[in-house]
Amino acid sequence: SELIDVCAGHGVGHVVLAGGLPPPGAIERIKGSGAKLICFAPALALAKKLIRSGVDALVIEGMEAGGHIGPVSTSVLAQEILPPLAAQVPIFVAGGIGHGGLIAGYLEMGAAGVQLGTRFVCATECIAHPNFKKAFIRASARDAVTSVQIDPRLPVIPVRALRNREMESFAAKQREVAQALDEAKVEMAEAQLQIEHYWAGALRRAVIEGDVETGSVMAGQSVGMVKEEAPVADILKQLTDEAAHALARRSVHA
Repeated sequence: SELIDVCAGHGVGHVVLAGGLPPPGAIERIKGSGAKLICFAPALALAKKLIRSGVDALVIEGMEAGGHIGPVSTSVLAQEILPPLAAQVPIFVAGGIGHGGLIAGYLEMGAAGVQLGTRFVCATECIAHPNFKKAFIRASARDAVTSVQIDPRLPVIPVRALRNREMESFAAKQREVAQALDEAKVEMAEAQLQIEHYWAGALRRAVIEGDVETGSVMAGQSVGMVKEEAPVADILKQLTDEAAHALARRSVHA
């Protein structure tokens, strides 16, 4: 609620909401401020509901993305959501996109555009710590793994990040807390709080401070396509050239 007030007070033109259905009244307040509202929609049913609620655009993000993820792949979400809904509102596709040829494919399916994060981490203009960028350049797609929930009593929202020492320690921490629960050494609320707070400040440690072993190095599976540091303009040119080449090949074979 406070963030919506801040956006309205500063005349923010576009607001993005994620994490399921917006809280009651949020859509009306954002739209009432004059801002365009973009919402993440990880399922067809939610996408339909958000459109009925009046959102201006959607982002569909698959499990290949970095950071907090859902259980469904980008390609499946695109097949489920783009054909029936792309004519109603602009829909942007995200998760695991690192090549312009794939961008062209989603545009042909009806997407209004795409959202990329991992591909731009090693942009010259990105303020991430050099250690963070080096971790991306060294990594392959198989290094971008998801956090694992050890015990159903201790819920864990899956996060995709580069495998490091802290991810292994997190699994050990879950086992330790679960054992404490079994032995009645800790209450359920306290146990869940320990798990919830485990990663507090971890993203900042990695991105800003450069601690890529005990920080959270969130990265999508397209990380294997990040080969070097380059200006944003060069990255965009490569992607658009790849997309144009893919579309040109289709027209030749049509």
